[in-house]
Amino acid sequence: MKTVKKFLRNGLGVIGALIILGLIVVAVFANQIAPYDPNAQNYDQVLSAPSSEHLFGTDDLGRDIFSRVVFGARISIEAALISVGIAMLIGVPIGLLSGYYRGFWDEWIVMRSVDAMQAFPFLILALAISAVLGAGFGNAMLAIGIGFAPAFIRITRGQVLTLRNMEYIQAARSVGVKDARILFRHILPNALNPIVIQATLAMASGIIAEASLSYLGLGVQPPTPSWGSMLNQAQTLLSVAPYATIYPGMAIFLVVLGFNLLGDGLQQILDPRVRK
Repeated sequence: MKTVKKFLRNGLGVIGALIILGLIVVAVFANQIAPYDPNAQNYDQVLSAPSSEHLFGTDDLGRDIFSRVVFGARISIEAALISVGIAMLIGVPIGLLSGYYRGFWDEWIVMRSVDAMQAFPFLILALAISAVLGAGFGNAMLAIGIGFAPAFIRITRGQVLTLRNMEYIQAARSVGVKDARILFRHILPNALNPIVIQATLAMASGIIAEASLSYLGLGVQPPTPSWGSMLNQAQTLLSVAPYATIYPGMAIFLVVLGFNLLGDGLQQILDPRVRK
């Protein structure tokens, strides 16, 4: 309760949380919110400007842009959750084991692999992995998750290195508590705060990465509405229908802003290095 009160006093964090809550509501109730089928084509309404009938206008196939933006929220939520979930499933266990047992495996296998992967810009790495795996939403999520994993490995390992020599961990070892219990009952719960902060911030990057891969044709495939693929399809319409790019671009901006504000707000209350 005390933590919740601290968070509620952080105005920007609350704004971020409200934006993300709005995104979730839109994604869950997309069928009720969207006035049209997002894939329904109406050639009598091609490139119609925003109006009371079509709030965001229509694209070059006569599809309602507002409906497609609304349904695109589902893809963004899935992209954020699935990609970060994959990264955590890979990175957290490896970071735990690497930091706890140390040795050759830690220094020369895990950390050198992490250094090599982080030497590449994240989006370039995700693009390369996605190109190898092939186009499609599932492959894009796997590529993004693998690209995120090194950050979770490094953060988790750093926390374990700090906690493994604490007195209560040494006491647990001295009475014969098994390593698995120490790792998952004593170390991991105390290492969760920075992992949660990183996960929240990574969700923003995951949405951008999904939109980028979809824009390049390696993510969500048409006609499924994705904000990235909508930008790709509308880029040739800038001179005649700029609204076709403005609205999906604004959606990406607002959601990424929301996750970043939420992550910063959580950092203010969970990270002792910045906590007041």
